[in-house]
Amino acid sequence: MIFTPKQLDENVNVSKSHPLIELLWLLGGLILLVGLIFFLLGVTADWAASKVPVKVENWIGQQALKEFPAEENLPLNLRLQSLIDSLPEDSLLHQYKFHIFLVDSVEINALALPGGNIIVYSGLLKQVQSENELAMILAHELGHFAHRDHLRGLGRGLGVAVAAALLFGGESAASSLVSKTLLTFQARYSQDQESAADQFGLDLLTKRYGHAGGATDFFSRLTEDAGSKLPYFLTSHPHPQVRIDALNERIKEKHFRIAKTQPLEADLLAFH
Repeated sequence: MIFTPKQLDENVNVSKSHPLIELLWLLGGLILLVGLIFFLLGVTADWAASKVPVKVENWIGQQALKEFPAEENLPLNLRLQSLIDSLPEDSLLHQYKFHIFLVDSVEINALALPGGNIIVYSGLLKQVQSENELAMILAHELGHFAHRDHLRGLGRGLGVAVAAALLFGGESAASSLVSKTLLTFQARYSQDQESAADQFGLDLLTKRYGHAGGATDFFSRLTEDAGSKLPYFLTSHPHPQVRIDALNERIKEKHFRIAKTQPLEADLLAFH
């Protein structure tokens, strides 16, 4: 008797679909999961940021300030105070005690820390060429405090790390992939924050000086070395030309006038 094995019509160990199709489904599911996590983190972080008392924020700011070898700068504080004095009486910013700390570095940057602390790098001051231009930069940082962006960023950053570790383990490749993907979304969110702070800064600059002169000067010089807009897709700041276009559009919509800027005073010219 000859045994002839029967050909099985089905095999539970072999998928009917192509492996590439299954891979696409898996990647699609992962992207959907990442998007859902980011959305939930965003909603939670935004809600929490609006509830944090300024006193608690001040404590967080003191801890963050320890990471920066900086000294408080009186000339910059005086410029900042003139902007604060131009704010409406009911502004949230009057609850803060602002301090500007100057870091000796070639980096062209400024950032807002919790608790009313602002870090300015000396490399940025070397680029500034007018009082109005400097006021726009400082007003931009005040915009981050008005929107509590620094707290939202802190909450989202912690949430990204915790969510990835809980889902996939702290040292896994999947955890690293999810974290990087979430941070990509975060970069786009941060660009929205930067744009909103630009709008706030423009309005405050115009109220302080009576015109919008100097609002785009700093970004115009950055544009010369910025290159293509494509690499900025994953950065925290929009391309300088995108910022200039948005500011000019708002100037046009609000009918802000443009006038001559004021030169830097002697106490800041030393940085040049």
